[in-house]
Amino acid sequence: MITALILAVFVLVTTIPVDGKQIEAYEYDTIVVSKGDTLWTIASELQEELNANKESIVSWIAEYNEIEGAVIIAGQTLTVPVKGEND
Repeated sequence: MITALILAVFVLVTTIPVDGKQIEAYEYDTIVVSKGDTLWTIASELQEELNANKESIVSWIAEYNEIEGAVIIAGQTLTVPVKGEND
């Protein structure tokens, strides 16, 4: 479960190719990572809304937020896609 504080929602259209697929996001949330959150758990919460697999969502978040590796820390701010279509 994402236990992050949602700071803002804004509307844009961004397509980022991940693993040969496109995740097209129309809305984003800015979240603050809570203790115990991982990219995998965040992706799990977003999977149904985005109609995408967890690996693609993790890759999108890492690329968009310029995260090297998979390490995130409590208090870190991340932009995550929350609504879109998977091509």
